[in-house]
Amino acid sequence: MGESVISFLSEERMSSQEILVFTTLADRDLAEEYIAEMLQQGIIVSGTIFPEVALLYQWEGKLTIDSENKLLLKAKAEHYPAIEEFIMKKHPYLAPEIIRLDVSFGSDKFKSFIKEKIAKGG
Repeated sequence: MGESVISFLSEERMSSQEILVFTTLADRDLAEEYIAEMLQQGIIVSGTIFPEVALLYQWEGKLTIDSENKLLLKAKAEHYPAIEEFIMKKHPYLAPEIIRLDVSFGSDKFKSFIKEKIAKGG
């Protein structure tokens, strides 16, 4: 039974049309520009900025604390390559955070909303 559940979940994940992409930017104005440009290009449905989240990490043996803006981008899965290319081309960091999540579970109303936006092209 465990295998069939895993198989089902994998098939559900593979068939997902909706994705969430996370990235970060230190500059809030730049974050807004990136989202506006991706919306204009039609590669995302919407974007959310979580302002000034704390980022803690080790750098050269010391604890470092910075603040960044976390971006949450909602998009169609087929647009992921364009989103990644956009971020990699424009981002000021050498290795920007880019995390893709396939949305295979969620409220029916939200999934319907996203599917409707996708069907209309944004």
